[in-house]
Amino acid sequence: MIINIFISIIASIAIGYYLMKKVSIITSPIDAFIQESTSIIPIQSLSKNSNIDMNHHFKNIISTTKDGVYCSRTNLLNRKYFIQHANITLQKRHQKLALLFIDLDNLKTINDTLGHYYGDDVIRIFAQHVKSFFNNPIDLIGRFGGYEFIVLTSGFNNETDLINILETLISQLNGSVSNGDIAIPFSASIGVSVTDNQTRDIEQLINNADQAVYDSKKKGKNCYSFYIAH
Repeated sequence: MIINIFISIIASIAIGYYLMKKVSIITSPIDAFIQESTSIIPIQSLSKNSNIDMNHHFKNIISTTKDGVYCSRTNLLNRKYFIQHANITLQKRHQKLALLFIDLDNLKTINDTLGHYYGDDVIRIFAQHVKSFFNNPIDLIGRFGGYEFIVLTSGFNNETDLINILETLISQLNGSVSNGDIAIPFSASIGVSVTDNQTRDIEQLINNADQAVYDSKKKGKNCYSFYIAH
């Protein structure tokens, strides 16, 4: 009797282990897909129920197939998904972060004078420069609109560090485009808003940085300005 019971237990364990391996083979591609997808579409649900989290996540994946995540021209996050990722970054990271709103100068003149083909080239060049400049995996870069880019970065220790970053970036984003007969300079006007204890809302940071861009334009473009609360 005891031997039969023992054999039954061993058999049950063996069958259970076999079934678990089969289930693992079936579910592992799904687990890998979920893991990879969270780097593009973050799980946003705050529910304590993991099933609800997954339900929300798969709905977001379906939504993504309809509207896309990246700008096809620059391969940067589009506005919607930049904001989603940025909100999560602001919730998880409590160090100081800076939101840069980058507005390309003279792009309308380039489009009107040389044509949109040249304008598209300038946009691609800017995107490549910004991506190579902010290459920390923590940094977020997005295309906000036609010739507007946004960056959320924590790659600085203090205001002096941030100023040095901005001055280097302004210098690197200087250039010109030519069709052989006409050369038109291009540059960037940048507005900067920095998180503090009161302002950790991405929409507010973007609005503040956008306002600071106007100060840069008033200064004559090709410069940066920090948002100052009035």
